[in-house]
Amino acid sequence: MDVQQPTSPSESGPGAPEKSSGRKLRSGLTLPALITVLLLAGGGLAYYAWLGLNERLVQATTERQSLADDIATIDESTEFLGFKEELQQQITALEQQVMGLSKQVKQQADQQENTRGFVQQSLASVNRSQLEWGLNETLYILHLASHRLLIERDIPGTIVALGIASTRLHELNDPRLLPVRESISRQIQKLKTVPDPDWVGISLQLNNLLDRIRQDSVNAKPTPSQRPEPRQPDPQESKQNLWQELTGQVRDVIDDSITITRKASPSNLSAKHRGGTQTHEFLQARLLSAKYALASRDSQGYHHELESALTWLETSAPPNNRSELADELGTLNTVNLEPELPDISEPSILLAELLESIESR
Repeated sequence: MDVQQPTSPSESGPGAPEKSSGRKLRSGLTLPALITVLLLAGGGLAYYAWLGLNERLVQATTERQSLADDIATIDESTEFLGFKEELQQQITALEQQVMGLSKQVKQQADQQENTRGFVQQSLASVNRSQLEWGLNETLYILHLASHRLLIERDIPGTIVALGIASTRLHELNDPRLLPVRESISRQIQKLKTVPDPDWVGISLQLNNLLDRIRQDSVNAKPTPSQRPEPRQPDPQESKQNLWQELTGQVRDVIDDSITITRKASPSNLSAKHRGGTQTHEFLQARLLSAKYALASRDSQGYHHELESALTWLETSAPPNNRSELADELGTLNTVNLEPELPDISEPSILLAELLESIESR
């Protein structure tokens, strides 16, 4: 247990209550003073803060006014005017560049348009040149067909040439060529109706006659029993016979090499051969010439040779061989080797007119 000690007489005497009341009074005065000091300090701080804020506000107002003045006088500012002039120069330079580029673009567009027109014109010219070349080629083929028909009388070759011309026109694929192709078709039909002589058959008939004449010539030679007895040859007579034989051979060679025309008289020819040429030899020569004229498509020479052979038969041939051989030669002489040919110039005329109209454009 704690023992409470007795207080001293000073603490427990009659003066003790007065000391405690003094302490209470001092502590009560100190607290309000402290609060007042704090309030004064806070007010001072607030005042200084208000002064700083007010100063800043004034500064901001001044800056704002200065900025407003600068904005109001910006058009008169030297720096701004210099910047504005520099900017305007750049804008002007850009506009000039844009205008230059616009002109270049326009020129380029014009050049492209000119190029396009030139290309189209070139293509049209090339296509027209190809067409004209094809038409000229076809016209040449048509002229060649007319040459084959009129000069060489080659009807099959003419039909082939006309067919080639029609095929070439078909390859050109131009509707303007249809009338020409129709005309070519009509010409082909005309040529197919023309009678074509049987050249091979006539040549075979001439071969048969030549074989028969050769056989008759062999049969007409005397047999050994019919030959006269040989006699001693006379030197003068042998020399004369040799000369006559040589002269006859030369005359025969010259006669075979001469082309006989219609102006020559068959009677004169027969008179030339009456001296020493036998009938069979003369007929063989005339038939060989007729065969050569037939192979050359020479109708005039063919008929003249047969007429010469017929004239010889009528004047010099023995009667026993005259009738049958003359009939066969007469039949061959009546063959028309040159039938009337149609006019096939219509396609050439139409094509020439079309070609002229195309070239005149």
